[in-house]
Amino acid sequence: MRLGIQTILALTFALASLIPLGFWAISFERFALEREIEEVADRHLLVAQNLSRALERYAVDAAAVFSHVVENNSAYEDTSHLSELLASMGFVHICRIDTESGRVLSVTVSPEVEEQIILPPLDQFIEIAQRGLGQLVFTDVMQSPNGTPAIYLVRDLEHGQIALGQLNTRYVRDTQSAIAFGEGGHAAVVDASGNVIGHPNSDWVEEVRNISRIDPVARMMRGETGVSNFYSPAAETDMIAGFTTVPRTGWGVMIPQPFSELENEAAAVRRSAIGVLAAGTLGFGVLGWLLGGLIARPIRKVTNAAEKMAEGAVDARVESLNGIVPTEVSSLAARFNEMIRALEQARAAQSRAVQAALDASQAKSDFVARVTHELRTPLNTVIGFSGMIRDQSQGPLGSPEYVEYARMIHQGGQRLLAMVNDIIAYASVDGRSEALSEQSIDVKSLAQAVISVEMPLAEERRVRIELQDGSPDIQLWGDELKLRHALSHVVNNAVKFSEPDGNVRVSAGLADDGACIITVEDTGIGIRGDDIELALSPFGQVSITHGRSHEGAGLGLPLAQLLLELHGGSLTLTSEIGEGTTVALRIPAERVGGSNAEAAQPSGF
Repeated sequence: MRLGIQTILALTFALASLIPLGFWAISFERFALEREIEEVADRHLLVAQNLSRALERYAVDAAAVFSHVVENNSAYEDTSHLSELLASMGFVHICRIDTESGRVLSVTVSPEVEEQIILPPLDQFIEIAQRGLGQLVFTDVMQSPNGTPAIYLVRDLEHGQIALGQLNTRYVRDTQSAIAFGEGGHAAVVDASGNVIGHPNSDWVEEVRNISRIDPVARMMRGETGVSNFYSPAAETDMIAGFTTVPRTGWGVMIPQPFSELENEAAAVRRSAIGVLAAGTLGFGVLGWLLGGLIARPIRKVTNAAEKMAEGAVDARVESLNGIVPTEVSSLAARFNEMIRALEQARAAQSRAVQAALDASQAKSDFVARVTHELRTPLNTVIGFSGMIRDQSQGPLGSPEYVEYARMIHQGGQRLLAMVNDIIAYASVDGRSEALSEQSIDVKSLAQAVISVEMPLAEERRVRIELQDGSPDIQLWGDELKLRHALSHVVNNAVKFSEPDGNVRVSAGLADDGACIITVEDTGIGIRGDDIELALSPFGQVSITHGRSHEGAGLGLPLAQLLLELHGGSLTLTSEIGEGTTVALRIPAERVGGSNAEAAQPSGF
């Protein structure tokens, strides 16, 4: 019996009546928590507004007492009744001060003050009073001279005087501490700059901690009212708070509560929802297991065949499917077997195509090698006879121009022969696993030999080649002729692309992983970063705008790179226009040998 997978899924969904119940459980849990958050937000905002109104009334009363004392007090009348009034509002003292001399003209002190009054520096209060333009100003909370938190009331008076009153924060703190609920619910009061006036953390109150970075405090400083979710550094947990401001003073009032308490309130609903969800999950898990067994068996056969094919078994096939099998899976198995047959045919065709491409590449390389070999014989003849004519070995030519023509022919033939040799060398190495004639190689001797060969060209171009001294000898195991050929191409390039009076420095050393690094640095014209890839590609020649001609087939660096790759190494090039070029030839650590190899340093020879 064969059924369509759609029919099987339809029967499954018919049995899956518990799914809506699971969605209901999740939705009901979320709804319960959101409802708790909404209720708490409304309640906390209401408490914050009520506390704000209480502090507003207190600020208005404190301002009225301050104005009464300032307007009715003098240095010559009895102030005992005023002192009692100050104590009732939390004032420490109220003074009239001459701004020019800083002299206290009169002072009314609360009877609770037993020690001598010390006034803070007056400059800031004089500036605040002048900015207030005769209006009463409540300052931010600050440390008083005796080390307790205090709020100062300042007003500019006539005749160069100001009135200054010190108000303790007892009333604000008592009002704030009276609000506490749950395990962590509380009230907090800050000034207009975010400094703590009242808070359950007494250390924050005493040191006048600034908490303006907390979200509800920052919003209160902007005069906003609302509800905020934030992280509390004091409680080290996420909180939800209703907040508002006191219009008269700019103080901020917030009522925060740990968010975890709200989650605990919804715990009973959550447990019920989780129970329903667990039961539904278990039921559907059993149903899914039964249904999965029905569908998975035939699919597993297709999977096994695919795995065998991935492991290289070209004859992998899907076994015959028995029992209840979805028609889609049956069709899949048939199409899979057809795909295997098509892949076998495609693989055979691809193998033939690859072999044909390899044969064509081999034929191309052989053709290039034969043609270039055939070119060398006539080139050698041209070079030889042009050299004899240039040197007038058989007698004078009769005209100096002929000697110059012969010299130009001889130089052109040598350049063409060098290009032909490079093409032959590249064609013989490219794409082939050429055998290496390996032996022990002294890197210093190798570099000296290359420099000796390139020295005539360097002298002709007035370029100095420097061999850096100082390091122990480094021994390599490899094909000396091929490594010399690679280094020679790099040094030759450095000389050719250096300006007169330029420098080329060759150095070598060991990298951290033990590999040998031979570095060729020049002070030449340099190349752009975008052109480095072109310079390392076969026949790639970077355009030069300096007006000099740099002959060559563009095979020097690519050939050097191929010769290094034969040794498991690599070549890297870094350059900047006008700053010169640095080429690093890297030979892997497994080819580094000799008793002094471990002591060699990257600084040079």
